[in-house]
Amino acid sequence: MSQDDAFALIDDPALLGPPSDELVPRDEFVRVIGATNNKASGLLRVLLARCRPGAPIEDHLVAIEQLGRFIVAGPSVPTAGDPALLRLEWLVVAVEKLPAARRRFQASLGAVLEATRGVKLLGEIGLPNNRGLLAETTDRLTRRFLPEPPALHELWRLAGHIIRKVDDLAWLGPAADPLFNRLAAAGGDAWKPLRASILDSIGLLTTRIAALAMGEALRTRTITESVRSSPLYRLTRAGLPEMPELIAASREHLEHVRKALEDHGVSLEVVYAIDSIERGLARIEILLPFVDTEREAASTEIRTVVTAVGRGLVGGHSFRQLVSDSLRLLARKVIERAGRTGEHYVTSSRREYWGMLGSAAGGGVLTCGTAVAKFLVKWGHFALFLDGLLSSFVYAGSFVIMQLVGFTLATKQPSMTAAALAGTIRDRAGPGRLDELVPLIARIARSQFAAAVGNVSAVIVTALGFDFVWQRMTGKAFLDTATSNTVVQSFDPLGSGTIFFAALTGVLLWVSSLAAGWFENWVVYRRLPEAIEHHRYGKRVGQKRMAKIARFLEREAAGFGGSVALGFLLGLLPAFAKFFGLPLDVRHITLSTGSLTLAISSVGIDGVGVHAFVSAVVGIAIIGLLNFGVSFALALVVALRARDVAGGERKTLPGAVLRRFLRRPLEFFYPPRDAGPPAATQQH
Repeated sequence: MSQDDAFALIDDPALLGPPSDELVPRDEFVRVIGATNNKASGLLRVLLARCRPGAPIEDHLVAIEQLGRFIVAGPSVPTAGDPALLRLEWLVVAVEKLPAARRRFQASLGAVLEATRGVKLLGEIGLPNNRGLLAETTDRLTRRFLPEPPALHELWRLAGHIIRKVDDLAWLGPAADPLFNRLAAAGGDAWKPLRASILDSIGLLTTRIAALAMGEALRTRTITESVRSSPLYRLTRAGLPEMPELIAASREHLEHVRKALEDHGVSLEVVYAIDSIERGLARIEILLPFVDTEREAASTEIRTVVTAVGRGLVGGHSFRQLVSDSLRLLARKVIERAGRTGEHYVTSSRREYWGMLGSAAGGGVLTCGTAVAKFLVKWGHFALFLDGLLSSFVYAGSFVIMQLVGFTLATKQPSMTAAALAGTIRDRAGPGRLDELVPLIARIARSQFAAAVGNVSAVIVTALGFDFVWQRMTGKAFLDTATSNTVVQSFDPLGSGTIFFAALTGVLLWVSSLAAGWFENWVVYRRLPEAIEHHRYGKRVGQKRMAKIARFLEREAAGFGGSVALGFLLGLLPAFAKFFGLPLDVRHITLSTGSLTLAISSVGIDGVGVHAFVSAVVGIAIIGLLNFGVSFALALVVALRARDVAGGERKTLPGAVLRRFLRRPLEFFYPPRDAGPPAATQQH
């Protein structure tokens, strides 16, 4: 029977049961619970009347479901607080003060808990499972569009009918704690069958945790000498009093595993196992108070379980939650490697700052050659795919050479440094931990400023010098008038797609940083340097030479992965977009500056017009801001999510950075005399 049907039966005497369990009249009922005589208070009396001792289990399930829906989403009530809390208070008062209501409520509750299994609700709902993204998506689609078969003996199905959306949990707060405590006491022995389900759930969780921990991917990264000495394994054989201590030991054990991941690489399987174990341990912790016979569970503990299970029920139907969880696991996988790679992009002292400026100047010189080579490829008028492939080789080759000679490309920094920033969060605790990272953000800002200045200034000087030499050798400018005008117009922020293309390039820069972290992780996880060092070819070329090759690959893997990925993204994306009829292009700050300089050097400012030149310069500035800003923002958001930083805490970071900038703006562009690594990075 639906809730709407119950509204129509408020005064139906047939629901009142035998005389011994007859509820008091409606007016008396409303007076006892301290409510006004309205639809909501009358409905509560009807729903309690539906709780009839000796009724079939189907009727008990309907009665409890409707009582649950009455609390979380019942009729509106006149109150200044949360209506759900008032409806729960009415139920509690009715069960406490009216013997007939108490007997009926206990009869239905006890019958439901006796007839249903709660293992899935308490031991699986809201926790990761071993199904893949495709299988889980298919399952959720099926449940959304097809009718559900009856599951009279599963408590999770009943709970899912009560809690249907996230708004049904909005009222759960400290104000609900005393009401939960009173309801638990009023239920009496009717709650006893739930203890067996909790014990079974704990047993299921410990077994699953042990199975994950003993898998080869995780077992080979532990510090324990044997399987039986692992606290995660010992959980399955521990008594309830021993579990809190073992859970603490298990968390310490997992911390050692995380440190091993930084040296031995990480796979999605390992990340999934660690995440599942952590969540399983947390679930065991919140269930243990309910099986401790020496004390009653506190009301806060009741709310914790209801919230955890309720969010799991809602999330189990949400595609957004499914994608969010999958992305969070993927972010955890890649962020470690990108974070380690990004540490050397952050300068501390003035000496390092000037070193970054010089390294970036070298990158600008090489990028001028990249811009020239790009024009040569375009003038070849190759087929679309070949044009994109050759452009990719030009970009990737330039970036790899830059990596080998130790030069810096500024736009590769933001996503890497954002990952390094998030890496420090792991070692910080407390609500003010993000404020403590502001000095590190200032260091990142000035490091990237130095790299950008070095890149742009060097590419301008080199492009002017190249065009001067070209004109002396050939008697004409490198670019003709038509090409120069086209180049200048392409950077007009209002008359072209420069703004969108620059933001898109920022996304590509971020993706390339993920590729850098992924490739370095793949090399380390597969132990490729070690395999090369001990390869049989060492007998021919020498063991020392093989060892040097191995160390070189280990040191440069991230750079190679990111450089090649960025080169092919910049070169092939426009070609593939044109194939599908999409007018997409890329705008890279250093390459664009080189192209604009070649164009102006060829025809002069008067040749393109002052207005067009100024618009192009503004466009270049916007390209730089979007390249840096988009890639850094994406990397930082993903990294903070991977570290499970709460949304409210994330919002405090921009304000802290702004306050620091207003007090000490020069610090974001040039290091002070006493500049050094902040505490956050010293621990990383």
